[in-house]
Amino acid sequence: MKKLTLALLASALLVVFGTSNSVRAETPTPSPSPMQDWVPDESKPIMSYCQKDLYACDGYVAASDEQYLPPWVPGFKNYQGYYHNDLAGLYRMTSYAIAITRDGSGNATSVVACSDITASNCTGTRIMVRAVMPPCSDAVTIDCFKDFVVKDADGKNLDYTVEGPFPVGNPQYFTGSQALRVPNGGAPTIIHIPGAPHKGGDAYLVKPEMDLMKDSAIPEFNVRSFQVSITAVKLINGKYSFGKVSTNPALFSGGFDENGDEEGGTPSYCAASSPTQCAAKYSLPLGIKLGLTVNLSRKITGWLHGRVKGPEVDVSTNSAGGNTVKILAEPIKIPVNAAWVNNDVAPQSIKDFYNGKPNYGSSLWGPLSKYKPLSEIDLMRDANMGHNSDTLNEYLSWLTTLGDKAQAMPTAWTVQTMSNYQVSDQIQKCLNQTDSLAGIVTTNAAEYLDGPPVFDKASGSLDYKVAATHFEPDGTTVFRGTYDLVMSSKVARCIYGFTNAPVSATVSVTSDSGGSNIATTIVNERAGWLSLGAYNFTYSNPTIHVKLTGTLDQPVVPKVVAKKITCVKGKVSKVVTTASCPTGFKKKI
Repeated sequence: MKKLTLALLASALLVVFGTSNSVRAETPTPSPSPMQDWVPDESKPIMSYCQKDLYACDGYVAASDEQYLPPWVPGFKNYQGYYHNDLAGLYRMTSYAIAITRDGSGNATSVVACSDITASNCTGTRIMVRAVMPPCSDAVTIDCFKDFVVKDADGKNLDYTVEGPFPVGNPQYFTGSQALRVPNGGAPTIIHIPGAPHKGGDAYLVKPEMDLMKDSAIPEFNVRSFQVSITAVKLINGKYSFGKVSTNPALFSGGFDENGDEEGGTPSYCAASSPTQCAAKYSLPLGIKLGLTVNLSRKITGWLHGRVKGPEVDVSTNSAGGNTVKILAEPIKIPVNAAWVNNDVAPQSIKDFYNGKPNYGSSLWGPLSKYKPLSEIDLMRDANMGHNSDTLNEYLSWLTTLGDKAQAMPTAWTVQTMSNYQVSDQIQKCLNQTDSLAGIVTTNAAEYLDGPPVFDKASGSLDYKVAATHFEPDGTTVFRGTYDLVMSSKVARCIYGFTNAPVSATVSVTSDSGGSNIATTIVNERAGWLSLGAYNFTYSNPTIHVKLTGTLDQPVVPKVVAKKITCVKGKVSKVVTTASCPTGFKKKI
């Protein structure tokens, strides 16, 4: 294992305490960790404290945009930084199952790494599970992946071979349980595609994973997220370590449920690592299609979002009662942004956004320094891996500081469940009518809302906000946007009140200044799915409008059945449907 010297303690605390590397429980926040701050010697160069696994220290040259590292802080205090890399969360953790026991104040008294989810010692106040699922086999037929697919630009299927899991031997891998519907937690899988080489070779790392949680008062595990990613990699030899989570109870104060291992972990330029090898990240070839099928013991409902182009999705119910999810799509490039700013000259937009908010992110000189004024500390704002209205507004507040250009343009192929559950009542009503996948939204924007689009009743359109820097890293090439919406036809008709007649749609893009943003759009409906796409529009902060047209359901008018009465006048009788009898007639009793 990698041992940390005192000189590296400050930067190592980024891994341990940075909120981008930890999951905070929805519990009251107790007192901060008893560990003390690290006070650097300001007579030494600031770069001497740089953590090479996380930041671009002197001499670092990225072999690919996927291996980009953010710059180290330029001064000892009064700086805050912003690092936005949507892919960082894909590689930070691997499989683990930990049982956390807390006292009445919320502080952890024990943290146990479970080798078997059903073991007697795998109990506590909360159990956290992250399971990377293996390829399907005769022994494993559920919570696994199969039918990997690669198609070249002409649609031809390319051959591949499966090398196997990487890395092997991680002590935090665990055995799951079919009865509890918890997958086995193992390693990602390396697949070789000779017909789709990249600059690092022909190896690809496939990583389908499920994140689950169980509280002691709840009988079943709940799914927090499901995601699948494919990464181009090259195995390089060296001295590394397994990616793990900490089992030190002292690091789980403050309600944290997941913390990086204090003895080191996977460097940020690796997709995975063992003590002797790193799966270094490289660019995916563009124009090809990659896909796979995942057999799940649970149903995936709601919406997926991701970093792919032109997704083709099929969801069916399998024999286990869960979903079999098929995904085929092209990789895309996405922007990565990073910057530091001295607080004295920070734009007002940054000051306004953080005004009234507690400090969050990675504090460079120890966990307690986060509670000090910004003028006395260095803080990297890197806790922005979600996609909601708050992270979108945070991105926009930094946009001018970023220089309106990306610092790197890595490729991506990833799809995951949404985390933004704040949807309108109209859309939620329609989601409640289906127990299957409602749709998938994918884009190359840096920031977006990962839930379904917002339904604007006034205009009758589904509106979708996205944001990114206007230029690629060279500062002159315009970054062209992509947006795909694949929505269940049933859900679409419910939102609009349409009949089962064919639905048509128009897609338009409006710039942040309100003008028309020219885009190439596609619309089609096939096999129960409505697919819409917008391409080649420009950023910084456009809105995408999707307007559907179709035949409205007509309200059913109850048929009024006239009530008949019999009227008599002497020996003459009449049957009438009026409320009263004609003049001279009386109602027959």
